[in-house]
Amino acid sequence: ERKFSRNLLTSNSHAHPILKSLFSQYLQPSITSLLLARFCDSMIRYIARATSSTNFGLCRYSIRCHSSIAAASYGNEDWQAEGGYKDYENNNIFRLRRLRNVGILAHVDAGKTTVTERMLELAGIINQAGSVDDGNTTTDFLPAERERGITIQSAAISFSWEWHNYNHHHLRDRHDNSFVDIHLIDTPGHVDFSVEVNRSVAVLDGAVLVVDAAAGVQAQTETVWRAMTRASSKLADDHTHEPLPCIVFINKMDKEGQNFCLAMDSIRSKLPGANPIALQLPVFREFNNRNDPKFVVEELNNEESPQGEFVGIVDLVHMRAILYPDPLGRSVEENVPTVIPLVESDSLQPLDQNCSMTKAAMMGRIELIASLANVDEAMEEFYLMEVPPTSSELNAALRRATLTRAALPVLAGTALKGRGIEPLLDGIVDLLPSPLDRLPPSLVQADNQISKREDITYPGLGHALHSKLLAFAFKVVHQKDRGRVVFCRVYSGEIRKGDQLMISSPGETSPRVERVGAMLELTAGGRLNNAADNFYQSGEVCALVGLRTVLTGDTIQLSTSSRYKREEEEELVFLAGVTAPKPVLKVRLEAESAAEQRRLSDVLEIMVTEDPSLVVEESQSTTHISGLGELHIEVTLDRLKTDFGFSNIWTGPPVVAYRESLTKSIMTIYELDKTLGNTSRKHMQAVIQLELEPTHCDRSCAMLSEPIITLGPVVRDFLGFDSKLSEEELVAENELARALILGCEGALKRGPLGSYAMANLSCHISNVEADLSSLKEMPGILRATAAQAIQEVLKQKKDDKDETIVLKEPTMSIEIIIHNDYVGSVLNDLVTNRRGTVGNVILDENSNNNNSKALIQGEVPLVEILGYANGLRSMTGGEGAFTAEYKGHATCNINLQQ
Repeated sequence: ERKFSRNLLTSNSHAHPILKSLFSQYLQPSITSLLLARFCDSMIRYIARATSSTNFGLCRYSIRCHSSIAAASYGNEDWQAEGGYKDYENNNIFRLRRLRNVGILAHVDAGKTTVTERMLELAGIINQAGSVDDGNTTTDFLPAERERGITIQSAAISFSWEWHNYNHHHLRDRHDNSFVDIHLIDTPGHVDFSVEVNRSVAVLDGAVLVVDAAAGVQAQTETVWRAMTRASSKLADDHTHEPLPCIVFINKMDKEGQNFCLAMDSIRSKLPGANPIALQLPVFREFNNRNDPKFVVEELNNEESPQGEFVGIVDLVHMRAILYPDPLGRSVEENVPTVIPLVESDSLQPLDQNCSMTKAAMMGRIELIASLANVDEAMEEFYLMEVPPTSSELNAALRRATLTRAALPVLAGTALKGRGIEPLLDGIVDLLPSPLDRLPPSLVQADNQISKREDITYPGLGHALHSKLLAFAFKVVHQKDRGRVVFCRVYSGEIRKGDQLMISSPGETSPRVERVGAMLELTAGGRLNNAADNFYQSGEVCALVGLRTVLTGDTIQLSTSSRYKREEEEELVFLAGVTAPKPVLKVRLEAESAAEQRRLSDVLEIMVTEDPSLVVEESQSTTHISGLGELHIEVTLDRLKTDFGFSNIWTGPPVVAYRESLTKSIMTIYELDKTLGNTSRKHMQAVIQLELEPTHCDRSCAMLSEPIITLGPVVRDFLGFDSKLSEEELVAENELARALILGCEGALKRGPLGSYAMANLSCHISNVEADLSSLKEMPGILRATAAQAIQEVLKQKKDDKDETIVLKEPTMSIEIIIHNDYVGSVLNDLVTNRRGTVGNVILDENSNNNNSKALIQGEVPLVEILGYANGLRSMTGGEGAFTAEYKGHATCNINLQQ
């Protein structure tokens, strides 16, 4: 390793001829695949460092595919003969390196949609950016979105942006194409539509996190950060999507009360694992007593922000000031910023030693390099040797740190006025990953065996350069003229119109086979047009028509009768599904006739297919829908009326989703002794011993989890169960195990306090005694014994009134923004009337300002804030606003239980 790295670092030659000779000298095909993989992994940093490469995925890919073993696995003889250099010039690699799948994520009202509009305007997709207030934005095209001024469902759109900082000039001249294709997904910021964020994160390669410059990190900002950093699967803890590299855009720098440094501090303190590094400094224009303008730069670690107008930024990477014209023009051409270099391009010496802006930029760049030195070895050498790195070297280090999530680059601007969007687009292109920079997704085989990423032979199935199709269905919508439209991310291979596909869902053993009827392109305003080429390649997002049974979270592969044949030893695999939060609010629906009720059932089935977070419960007499909050239920009911014509549907009042749980363990031994029938009398006798134990012993707020049923070794031995099989596998294979576990699950669906389902507990069955011949003849004996044992012990504990069984209610984290004058009345109402608790009250220090605002943070039961928007507006003269996010279920007080 030392000899390899020394030859790289001491060589004055640039790029790939040096790598070719070193590969031939040190990476001989005789090296075993395991040793080769470990050796090459340790070399990735050195290669990127020596060649100023910013593409870790390409380095890793080129190295691992050099040996004869990797070449044979890929099936291309040119790998061994030409090394990685020929593949670097390959059109597919060239295409993938110029592809970005990026999501815009943020708290509600942070300005995501406005940022998207400005990007589309600069890219030439639209002539003029729309306004959320006017209801004419491109990605918020649903009537409900334009009416409410919020994003309800994620919307995707593609555009191109020039790679301005691309420094591989020999390739630019060769290919004459320096544009990057950006596939952008604008996601909702409201907590009620968090499932849209979850399924978008599953298919993205990078993200832009938008933060309000005045409010900093807010409740939903933390939620989307958790979704980006750990998008966990319902299958296994270690079967997850790879966390997303991210850049931050601090928006609304023109807003009253903005503070760039405090917003940075909130990112550092509230987002776990975040290492924010400022790449820019905001520039403001102030006026003195003679009304003369003066440009002021907001320096880092400065608690007080300048009070002038935000007019631009100082780019610390390229050492230049970017100042925007004033007043704003109506077109892009009229708003072209002025770019002022601050240093000499070669020596990096200041052009003006006395310029205050240059001095602030020099200090900011030193802090930038110091921050990067903690996470990047190349910058560490520059910092210790006090040698200033060039812009390209600094940009390469930033990209390395961003891709490994060791740094979180922070940019600034105001989307409403179109300032700072061009550098943001450059940041997406320069810093966020291409599909080649991402690891292939984890695959689960049909027997639930998880294929670890480190065990995959590169390029394995799911790698962007693998030839066989692997795609993921992350969203399903229904259109009146086309039927079911499936949105997919193609991880590897390609998909064409007319292909016969194999569809597999998590947990299924036999796939479904369907054929692609049509392929659509994603365009502005939610319009889906027929694709011109009728095929999509790896790394791209597409829309397919004709797949009648595909659900969100399904895995798509080519069937055996398509373009290639599957090897006999190749097993069925599927990707991690999309998890949906538990519903917290329920509403009863009734149609005006039996025919309308049947049609309502069909429509709700379609809506559940589109929205996995919507839960429908139907019986012979009633229909209930459950959602994530008031807004979620309200939008669903609006769709029933406007989209499906249910104008006379009756809606009941919203009901909170209570649960019941335990505060301590309960153990019981129950004996069932019954005789069934009059003529052919059958005797049922069994004894069961089980223990119910809470999974959360304290009374604090906790997320809901379904009851866990486990079988002890004595039970497994007595009933002849395989000790190596899990309870889920036993339920699928053994009738006795199915009866025993389903009996427990059925009894726990109705608690003793209010017939609410039990949650956050485990049920361990330690012993069973019965006649085995009777059990094989009537497995229902076990089911009845287990169910009655649980029902009896829960009823007994309820009668004891010792608070062993408690009622749990959904609790929300709430943030209220009001005028300082109303803080007292709002706090009194929150604590006294709504059973809330106050965590923090932040007052605007500028008390002389009549527009001073206060932020109240706390927790409150969901049932107490149903319809709270109207009450808050009444208390605050119409100026108050609040946001609430589900935190978990907490124990109700004694009065509510009674």
